[in-house]
Amino acid sequence: MKTAKKGQQDVMGLAIVIVLIIIGILVIAKLNSFGTASYKKDYERSEIASSMLNTLLSTTSRGCNGISMMQILQDCAGNPNNPRLCNAENSCAYFEQQAKEIFENTLDSWKINYKFSVFYNEEIPIIELGKQCINKKSELFPVPTEAENLFIKLDICG
Repeated sequence: MKTAKKGQQDVMGLAIVIVLIIIGILVIAKLNSFGTASYKKDYERSEIASSMLNTLLSTTSRGCNGISMMQILQDCAGNPNNPRLCNAENSCAYFEQQAKEIFENTLDSWKINYKFSVFYNEEIPIIELGKQCINKKSELFPVPTEAENLFIKLDICG
């Protein structure tokens, strides 16, 4: 009888250890999946911001003699009140209108919140689209101009 009771205790002890090991493995697996999802989301937001800015700056204009958006932005920076490109249309207004249209057809339709800005000094943007966000991944591109570098920034909210 003592041997049977001792055997039952051994089996119960072994069952408890197995249950604890399984719970530990499940907890570790769950914690690892949270970290991976977070890194993946951060990476995706960073890549979206970078790709959008690359595409925007290299896009050629439809109504502005096929000039690249970067050239229009450089003209805007060099001559904010004196348009030279875009068939006598103000380069800054043209760039802002085209950027707004591009973001409406992409990020807005994908329901991705963002803030886009063009500035020399971040406190005083020349062009600003979208809404301010706290949890974000940002991409900042310098655009060389005659005076100094202009900056173009896209924050992807998350």
